[in-house]
Amino acid sequence: MRILIVATTAVLGLALVEAQANEPYFPRAEKSFQRLDTNKDGKLAPEELAVVVKKREWVIDANGDKQVSAAEIEAAMQKRLEKRRDRIMSLMDGNKDGIITEAEMDQVLNDMFDKADTDDDGSVSLAEIQNFKRAQWRKNYLERQAN
Repeated sequence: MRILIVATTAVLGLALVEAQANEPYFPRAEKSFQRLDTNKDGKLAPEELAVVVKKREWVIDANGDKQVSAAEIEAAMQKRLEKRRDRIMSLMDGNKDGIITEAEMDQVLNDMFDKADTDDDGSVSLAEIQNFKRAQWRKNYLERQAN
């Protein structure tokens, strides 16, 4: 039960991070920084960051008036939340009954752990975690579930 609570909390936390993704922020990862540094001088100028922020905001400008209302933000967040919910259910609801049981959660966690544990020692190191490709694992896991 503790695993279910921890995993559910983590999933909800990810949903909140996803919902806040439209707020302006500085990149934390080297790859993200490099993508924003369009002139490749190793620094971000305000205009380099503004391009991304504005592009992201105009995506949620549903009526195209170059203004983003609270209702438009809410609608965009709701749409992302629904997509995230559907991905989570697709990944974790093994029997597709609309409910994630503790057994299904345990299966997902065990499968994830087994895939990340590349040296088969029954635990995962930070290096293994960093090398673990969640998207690839998710794709593989969903394909196994379909078969």
